[in-house]
Amino acid sequence: MRSNLAWLRPYVFGTVLAGILTFDLSNQWEVPVVGLPREMYDRYVDAVDPRAEPAELLKLAEDGNVQAQYVYALRHTAYAPIDLQLTEDKNVAFRWTQKAANNGHSRSMAVLAFYYARGNGVAKDLAKAEEWANKAIKKSQPMGFRVLGDITKEKAVLKKPKGGAPENKKLQADFEKGMKDAYAYYQRGADAGDRVSLRLLAEGHDEGVPGLPRNYEQGTELLKRSAMRRDLVAISRLALRLEEGVKAPRDLAQAYAWRLVLTQLTGKAEDAEALDQLERNMRLSETKSGQEAAAKILKELPSEASDALSRLHTSR
Repeated sequence: MRSNLAWLRPYVFGTVLAGILTFDLSNQWEVPVVGLPREMYDRYVDAVDPRAEPAELLKLAEDGNVQAQYVYALRHTAYAPIDLQLTEDKNVAFRWTQKAANNGHSRSMAVLAFYYARGNGVAKDLAKAEEWANKAIKKSQPMGFRVLGDITKEKAVLKKPKGGAPENKKLQADFEKGMKDAYAYYQRGADAGDRVSLRLLAEGHDEGVPGLPRNYEQGTELLKRSAMRRDLVAISRLALRLEEGVKAPRDLAQAYAWRLVLTQLTGKAEDAEALDQLERNMRLSETKSGQEAAAKILKELPSEASDALSRLHTSR
């Protein structure tokens, strides 16, 4: 019987191997397995050179290329890689993001939801923000969860009973439920690899919001995960936390490492000044340890190019 089934072994092995490789690729790209076909299309078939001349990019956008529409919009914002930024123009960014979203570009759907939620380039409209965030989520876009979290949190805060007012159990219950729902969205975004969701979860653990008991250790770990995804805000907060010894054990070597990383990534004078100020209060052995740790972190961080691509590709 076994010999009769031996011919199946290569096929079984091939199927298992294909499954492993698919799962590995899903993890590397931080895209759900079901979203891999679309991601491959966007990366290798419908690719647009983000460094194309503005006129060329605009022509592609006007001809209906959704990736060009999204990239053209992004290059008119402060979120674009420095070397790709054009004149910041919120109206242009909104208009082309909206076109790309209407044409099915999932990242644009999430960004459009963000614009409506913040009133960025358009009048604030939480209903439209929620609508577009849900559309983005249906296309496996992690940022959609973060935007839904922001919307849900904002609505919950409006229900919170005002200090000094008579106790209102119904409002308090609605507030707590809303906050729990908001951080559940952040958790889903974090699970899908969204770095800002990780940072917002860290804030929740620091504050001890409803549904998230105050846990500084967990908050620190989430900040580290966000920082390792090149989130500059998380890196700055982590450095300060370790330097001050608040919400985490004081560790000047690690604080120095993260400040050095931040200085390398931003090139800002204020970050370099904070680094120098910290170094003046450290022993040489601590400084050397921090420099070694920073070198290791910088090797493990996503490169500037891959970080830029994470904002340029559809499924990010």
